[in-house]
Amino acid sequence: MAEPIGIASGLVALAAFAFQSSTALFNVVQSYQSHPKRVRDLKEELETLNGVLSALTETLNANTDANFASLEYPLLRCGNACGDFEEELRKCSTRSHAGKTSFRDWAKLTYMGEDIDGFRRMLAGYKSTIIIALNDVNLRQSSITADSLESYKEMIETTTDDLETHLESIDEKLENLIAKNTQNPSTDAGEIQLVEERLSTQKCLEICAQLSSHIDQIQQSRKSRDNSTDSVGSSNIPERVTNEGLQECKNSLLNTAAKLEDYLKILMDRIVTKSKTSTASQEDIAELLRLQEEWETTRQCMHICSKAGIHLNENASTIDNYATGDAIQFMVSTNEKIIHGKNRGLGWRTRQVGGHISDASLQQLSRDMTRVNFVNTENTGLPSAGYSMQDEGLEDQSTLGFKDRYGRGFKLPTERSAPDVSSTTPPKSER
Repeated sequence: MAEPIGIASGLVALAAFAFQSSTALFNVVQSYQSHPKRVRDLKEELETLNGVLSALTETLNANTDANFASLEYPLLRCGNACGDFEEELRKCSTRSHAGKTSFRDWAKLTYMGEDIDGFRRMLAGYKSTIIIALNDVNLRQSSITADSLESYKEMIETTTDDLETHLESIDEKLENLIAKNTQNPSTDAGEIQLVEERLSTQKCLEICAQLSSHIDQIQQSRKSRDNSTDSVGSSNIPERVTNEGLQECKNSLLNTAAKLEDYLKILMDRIVTKSKTSTASQEDIAELLRLQEEWETTRQCMHICSKAGIHLNENASTIDNYATGDAIQFMVSTNEKIIHGKNRGLGWRTRQVGGHISDASLQQLSRDMTRVNFVNTENTGLPSAGYSMQDEGLEDQSTLGFKDRYGRGFKLPTERSAPDVSSTTPPKSER
């Protein structure tokens, strides 16, 4: 237990660092009187981020077994970014000669080539990633509605799209900055080769992502088709073999992409090291280091979202049962998967079960429910609920199979035959 507790305590320190940095930035922004729309949006984002960081700290302190190790980069980067932006803000404030109560140079503020809106979107990416990581860990213990589950799915998809856009922007800035330094006549062949190798690795990663996305589309299409048809017998075998093959291809692509990302990180480290020893300016080197850190953090955030989406698909099921007439509805989980949905039925013989139970209990409950008879109070021809064929000694070898498959059952009343008019003696007439 010493190792998880140590990791958790380290994450608590990182969460505290990020919280302190974002709070300090919020206070500095708040101290100025002039707050254009983009500045007000930044204040709201910082305030929301502080709330999320506070919730994360409480969770880390309350549950040391929770695995939040993947948040190490996002928390560290979040704290550093807030500190850097606060420093840029103070620099602009010194040049503005407007004092601490009136600051009108908001449009001049930039960070990593982005304006205030770009910085706010970057903070929003950190915040959303932390929220997704919290939900991913606490999903089993929380009481979440089906609507909330759909909102969570949408949040994962939206955050992933935003992070991909942000990563493309970082890659573009990295390429421009690296190209700027390699155009220097003093640049050696080794540095140029590193740049070309990085571009090649980046292209291979894009190919893996495209293939993986195509497999996802095929799997989703087959899943939708399988849900609309009822395949039985041997027809399930080729479907299963195909799905297993597609999943193996996807897993192989994921492993390949992970190796390429590790190699890309190594290349980035080498490029940065080369830049430090070259004629690149200190400002360019500092910018390159920030871009590298942001690149690694954004990729880590994307991994968090990807894993959360996989866990959600594996551990949660949405069920919407609707039936009329004589129906038995089950909305249960026997493997601790999260279930969300409804059992809806119309009819006097509708029976419903919902919740988390063991497989043995489910089978026994299913057998019991199929043997239950309900009283039809409107039809006096039907026997009471306690009636069975065994009560009248009617059970024999021929009825045992019926009982096992359909329940106890009951004997239908014998129809009375119509009287034979021709053989009936007419009544005597009265005198």
